[in-house]
Amino acid sequence: MRPSNSVWQGNFGYWQNSFIHNNLLVIGYTGWKGFQSFGRGIVICDVDTKVTQSTITNFDTVPFTLQFLPCDLIGFYLRSQSLNSSIISSIFPAVATYNPHQDILLVLRVEPQIEVTFLHQLKITPSDCYEQVCKRWSEFEPSLMP
Repeated sequence: MRPSNSVWQGNFGYWQNSFIHNNLLVIGYTGWKGFQSFGRGIVICDVDTKVTQSTITNFDTVPFTLQFLPCDLIGFYLRSQSLNSSIISSIFPAVATYNPHQDILLVLRVEPQIEVTFLHQLKITPSDCYEQVCKRWSEFEPSLMP
């Protein structure tokens, strides 16, 4: 799902790819830690909509929170976000078949929009992301605290 044009997209269009690229280590860390604890699921990323700059660049700090949602809670969460039932039903086969050693299912939530992204065959695996974040914990700790 591609969100409608908004201030988040600025003048250059789709900001999500750059955001994911800049935050892949913590997204992968969250995905792997969640998988190890709960099994299959999705990573939820809530991006702070109070940020007012018109573009997102590699130098912008965009506040966000991450959480892992286990498979058995996904339907409830997505329905609570008023997602279309056909979109919700299409997510479950992806959750059942993704390779947690190589892939991440990511839900980017920027009020009022939600985008579901399948990060497939990543060059840096979720377990590698987890290892990197653990080795460099002091760099990542502030962004991983609730």
